[in-house]
Amino acid sequence: MPTKEYERMAASTKKWREANDCTVKALAIATKSTYEKAHGALAPRGRNYRKGVAMEKVFSALREWGYTVKTEYRKSDIDRIQRFKDYGWSLDDTDTETMKDFKRSRWAKGKTIKSIVPHLPSRGVFLIETSSHVLCVRGGEVHDWTDGRRHRITHVHRIIKKSD
Repeated sequence: MPTKEYERMAASTKKWREANDCTVKALAIATKSTYEKAHGALAPRGRNYRKGVAMEKVFSALREWGYTVKTEYRKSDIDRIQRFKDYGWSLDDTDTETMKDFKRSRWAKGKTIKSIVPHLPSRGVFLIETSSHVLCVRGGEVHDWTDGRRHRITHVHRIIKKSD
């Protein structure tokens, strides 16, 4: 069930007659700003009306607003290492350590939106990417329509406010 914050963003989407604006909603929820401010921040970075935008543009807006972005999980790294192991190719020490760290980490079990929340800290803000969607998890709560669904997670980014 979507949260009140997400419902507020969805109302703005309807008012603006927008679509494909998951990055705008996630940015607004992550920074506790308005839909209009997030929309305005992404427009000069190349987001067109009713079109999606690359995550690097979202990160650029976050950096401008005084946030840092730390990528906590990247599925492609784990897949690459697993393919090397499947083919019997030798792994260097860095890859071996990365795989061991992953198996011990919280990300090893929570790979879908439905299963990730118990593996995230109850405090903190995260932008979570699937293959074609972005959502925000803040305070241990999913702020999106995908809450409880089994969309595969491809990236998890921690959003940290820089102290002045």
